[in-house]
Amino acid sequence: MKVVLDTNIIYDDFNFKKPNSLILLRELKEGKLTLHVPEIVLDEIVNKFRQRMEKAHKEIKSELDTIKELALEGLTSPTNDQVISDLVNNYRDRLMSLFEEYDVKVIPYPKTDHRFLAKKAMLKTKPFNTNEKGYRDNLIWENIKSLISGAGEEIASRPEMVFVTNNHTDFMSGDNLHEDLVAELDEQDLQSDTVAVYRNLKEFVDNVLNLYVVQEDVFRERLNANDFWDFELKSIIEEYLDNEYVGRNLSNFEFSAPGDYSDDDREITAYHENFQIRDLTVKKLSADEFVVDARIDIETELEYFVDKSDYYSSRDEEYAVIDSDWNKHVMLVGQTETIPFDVTLIVNSKLECQSIELNKTD
Repeated sequence: MKVVLDTNIIYDDFNFKKPNSLILLRELKEGKLTLHVPEIVLDEIVNKFRQRMEKAHKEIKSELDTIKELALEGLTSPTNDQVISDLVNNYRDRLMSLFEEYDVKVIPYPKTDHRFLAKKAMLKTKPFNTNEKGYRDNLIWENIKSLISGAGEEIASRPEMVFVTNNHTDFMSGDNLHEDLVAELDEQDLQSDTVAVYRNLKEFVDNVLNLYVVQEDVFRERLNANDFWDFELKSIIEEYLDNEYVGRNLSNFEFSAPGDYSDDDREITAYHENFQIRDLTVKKLSADEFVVDARIDIETELEYFVDKSDYYSSRDEEYAVIDSDWNKHVMLVGQTETIPFDVTLIVNSKLECQSIELNKTD
């Protein structure tokens, strides 16, 4: 899940030290979210920090003047223009170090057509307001749009992107994204239903665990319904079976076959594609990855060797003789066995299978 913070959110906690900021950082560290900060927000927040330092400097100077007037002796101010400049530079460096530590992505200024923005301003389309103000908000909005998938792109779940801003007048209508912005996304073939907006960091943090569950549930329901154009779970599993299952030898399966030959000698030669996927579960692994678990019973064709003497003494009818005279001592036999498996997949938000494995169940 991608998260974008507005300037007013960071302004409330310049150094990310308050509880809700620390919770956000924890989620970033665990890889469950990715934070994106528009470059204009970075520049604005550094400027806000500068303004706050300059205000404090003026207040200190004013109080020192009061002391001098009352006490008839002066004190040296701990601040001056150079000190303020150094503090601002140190703050920017500290902020960038924090961004690097938590893999925060800084989004460059958008290359947006000025005619497009001018037209929105004249029409007072959000996030422009009735006074045609909102240029910086539109730049942030253009950055946000760059993170939203196109209408033709398959994504695993929703919401894909969260915007946290207390500027609810220009970005929100009630608890939802403003209808002007929804219309703009639809007109530009972007998925408007993948965006969630929160008024403050606490509201988002309070809901983030619920959002994970929502994402898991949506993905699971869509997988069960086969509700994707170019992603079919059964086909992904079959591709894996074709490439990694067939031709492998078994080492952890128990079969009632005669002889002392190791399970490693039992080769998988084919499988039947009539298996069903059941007990499907989805868990969020990281900001853009899910763990998909399911159970399948694979009807499998096996080939292995048995001693001729054991074969003639047991005459086990559950396997068929493929080559009765492989050599003087053994014959090659085949058997069909239905094998229960747990299958685990790692699937990213773009519906790309990152990893898959099978584990036999008892």
